[in-house]
Amino acid sequence: MKISVQKIYKFAFYSLLFLNLFLDSIEINFVAGLLIISFISIFPENKISQSFLNLISPLFVVIMVSFFAGLFYEIQPYEALRGFVYLFKPILLIILGFLLINKIKDKHFIFNAIVYTAAISATIHIFELLVFLANNPFSVTRIRELDRDNFIELFALVILSVNSNKIFLSHTILKKLKFFRFLLIISFVFYFSRTMFIALFLLIIAMKGYAKISSKGLLYITIFTIVFSSFFVSLQFMNLERDSKGIDGFLYKLKIAPAEIFSPDLDIDIHNHESLWDHWRAYEAFKAIQQIKDTNYSVGWFFGKGLSSQVDLGFEVPLDGKRFQYIPIIHNGYVYVLFKSGILGLLMYFYFLVFAYMQCYKPYKNLSLTIVNNFISGVAIFFILTSLIITGIYNKSDIIVLFLGGLFSLQLFFSKTNQEDENRYIRN
Repeated sequence: MKISVQKIYKFAFYSLLFLNLFLDSIEINFVAGLLIISFISIFPENKISQSFLNLISPLFVVIMVSFFAGLFYEIQPYEALRGFVYLFKPILLIILGFLLINKIKDKHFIFNAIVYTAAISATIHIFELLVFLANNPFSVTRIRELDRDNFIELFALVILSVNSNKIFLSHTILKKLKFFRFLLIISFVFYFSRTMFIALFLLIIAMKGYAKISSKGLLYITIFTIVFSSFFVSLQFMNLERDSKGIDGFLYKLKIAPAEIFSPDLDIDIHNHESLWDHWRAYEAFKAIQQIKDTNYSVGWFFGKGLSSQVDLGFEVPLDGKRFQYIPIIHNGYVYVLFKSGILGLLMYFYFLVFAYMQCYKPYKNLSLTIVNNFISGVAIFFILTSLIITGIYNKSDIIVLFLGGLFSLQLFFSKTNQEDENRYIRN
C-alpha cells in the first residue's frame, strides 16, 4: 500500500506531540526531533524562509553567547552537551513545527491535531483520576501527583472556546463541540494548576484581540489584574495551612505563589521541607544570581556562566527521589537564561518574546491571518508568564513551541492569501 507524503508529515507531527506529551525524557525527544528533521531535509523543497530564520535568530544568539561564555570556565563535556540540548530543543521544535505545517496542505490540520491530542490526553487523565478516587480519599495534593499540568489541553480548550477559531475546526469536532469542551473542562479543573487557570484567561483575552494596548485592551487587562489581585489579597486573610486538605490545600498553594516566586527564605531549614518548598523557586533563582555575581570583573552579568554551568544550591536537596546539590536548570526561565548567557542572552530572549507578542498589532488582512496573529501573541504572553515559574520555552517537557512554529508557518501562508482565496478555507 502506498503511503502519501502528506500522511508521513502528519504522522511526524503527531509523533512529536505524543512523544513530548507522554515521554518524560528530553534526550529521547531531542533525538526524535533530530531524526525527523533529518528526514525532512531529504526533500530539497523543504527550505526555511529568511524571514523565519531572522525571527528565531535571537534564540540562536542565546546559545552562541552561552557557548563562548563557557570557554572562560572549567568545561564539563557532559554538562555542556546537556546545556546545549536544553537551549536548542525549543529552536528544534519551532523549526519542525514550521516545516511540517508548511508542507501539510490542510491548513486546518494543526488546530484539529491539538484538539484530538488533547482529547486523548484528557481521557487518560480522567480515567487515572477515577481509578485514584475509587481507591483513595479526595486529596488535591495527591491528585496533583497524577499530573500537575497539561498545556496541550489548555490550548485545545482555548481553541474550542473562542468562536472565531471554528473556521479551522473539522466537521467532526464541530458536531461534537460540546462533548470535547466538557471533556477538556473536567480534565482541566482536576489538574488544580495555578498556571493553567491564569493562562486560560490571558489566552482567551489575546484570542479575542484584546491583548493590544488600546482602550478596550487596557480595560480587559485592568479588569483581569484587579480581579486576580483582589483574589490573592483575600487569600492572605484566610487561615490556610500547608497540610490543608481538599480545596483548602489548593488555595494554600495559590496563597504562597508570590512568595514562592519572589521571596527566597535565606534562613531556610534544610531539614524542614515545608519551608524549603514554599520558597523553592525564589531560592534557586537567588542562588543562581549569587553565583553570577561571584565572577571576575562581573563578566557573569554580561555573558553568563556558559553551557556546562550548574546552580550550586548550597546543600543536597531531595528531588525526584534523589539528592542533588548542583542542578542544570531552574524554574525561573529569565534567571536561567541570565545564568547561562548573561544580560546579552536575556535581552535576546526578551526580544524574541516581545516580537512574537507584537504580531497582534499587524494590520488586518483576512480573518485567518488575524486569528493566527492573535494566537501567536497569546502564545508569547503564555511564555512571558511561564518563564517566571516553569522556565518558559526552555521547560524540558514543553510542546507549545511546536505549535508556535506551526503558527509562524500559517502566518506566512495566510499573509499571501487574499480575502477571496480565504473563502476556500472557511466552511459554510
